[in-house]
Amino acid sequence: MFSSVVYIYLFVFTSAQTSSGAGHISFAYGTDSSALTYYTKYRKQDGGSFKAKSISYTEALNYDRSIIQHQKTNPELVLRLTTESCSIDQLEKVSDQYNLNKPWTLFANNCTDAVKKVLRETKINPGLAFLISTPNELIEDLYHYTKTKFTNNEYSVLAGNLKQYVEQEPNAVPQTLFGKPAAQKNKPKQKEAILILTGFGSKYHSLQNLKKYFDTTAYDVYVPNYISRKSLEQTVFNLDSYWKKKGLDNYEKVHVFAYIIGSWSINAWLQTAAHPNIKSIVYDRSALQERAPYILISNYKIPNYFVFGPIMHELHQTPYLPLNDSSIQKGLLLECYATGIVRKNQATAAQLGPYCFEPDCFGQLFQDAKYVPMNHDQMYTHPEVYGAALLHFFKYGNFGSTLNAYSPVADPFIKHQP
Repeated sequence: MFSSVVYIYLFVFTSAQTSSGAGHISFAYGTDSSALTYYTKYRKQDGGSFKAKSISYTEALNYDRSIIQHQKTNPELVLRLTTESCSIDQLEKVSDQYNLNKPWTLFANNCTDAVKKVLRETKINPGLAFLISTPNELIEDLYHYTKTKFTNNEYSVLAGNLKQYVEQEPNAVPQTLFGKPAAQKNKPKQKEAILILTGFGSKYHSLQNLKKYFDTTAYDVYVPNYISRKSLEQTVFNLDSYWKKKGLDNYEKVHVFAYIIGSWSINAWLQTAAHPNIKSIVYDRSALQERAPYILISNYKIPNYFVFGPIMHELHQTPYLPLNDSSIQKGLLLECYATGIVRKNQATAAQLGPYCFEPDCFGQLFQDAKYVPMNHDQMYTHPEVYGAALLHFFKYGNFGSTLNAYSPVADPFIKHQP
């Protein structure tokens, strides 16, 4: 028998609250706030999963901090949802299945995945994002798909600011995978900074090599989680918010290294407001990889939507907007080889017409351009190949001679190791 109304409580810890930087989410349910069943799921090495029955809302709110002592503070955001589509017995069965019986796994059953599977059982729409899910992605999707229920007070915000959380909390996927960078309290602040605008590859590639390489340079290094599943407009908004939050206007000079969607984003952002301390932008461009959005929306419609969302379709449909600001020195690093997704879908990629690898084909004025003997995936994992040239450009406005030996190859679809 169904209860008339079952309350679902979501307890959200932000990226700033957790040591991994990934955030955390736990949940409780019940017909009475004085007798809830509470679940919080961690990795095995962090104690695994916890379940507490017949506890009050206040006890659930304090559980991770005061009982198991996995958090230093209480959750910053608490939401209360309602359902009439699921009995308490059903909820307990599915909650036990994904929170207790199935161990924590990053790609399929982390704390957020487990919560989403429970929400689906209640007919609450938690959105479609999956694979390396983070609490922020869940809350963004939940708010997007059920906004009218919050407006009509069917769903409640018991603690925190939902709108502020959705706008400001990063997705934290790289931190989910590889943890926060080590604290740099003793490192003096530099006069110049590097802003690395990674692309969709940050969803599944380690940023460890990238950060390790550039952290050894005489710059402060920033790698934001700015890409929104929803739209390019939201992505640009996230970039602007990150810039302001980190106070990047205070640097004497900022140099930008932009992967593909980063190139679209930085140029669109700079159309809206001038940032005179941006001195250099190096664009990572690829005649091959820039067809990947078309491949994904054509041949992998459902997986693409689940993993990346509507933004991939929008990126394919949005022409590149060149940056013509002469006060910013601009360079192109041009990839020579195809990634696995492009190699496997050559026929689909060819539907967009002939390839052009010449620098002028990329629609961007530049001071210097060099070819890089890698595919797009390797631009994340082997920064040592192009790093010296990139830093040379930031300092002198040209790439120097370290990449002079490379040019477009006869067969870009062969597997190639840098």
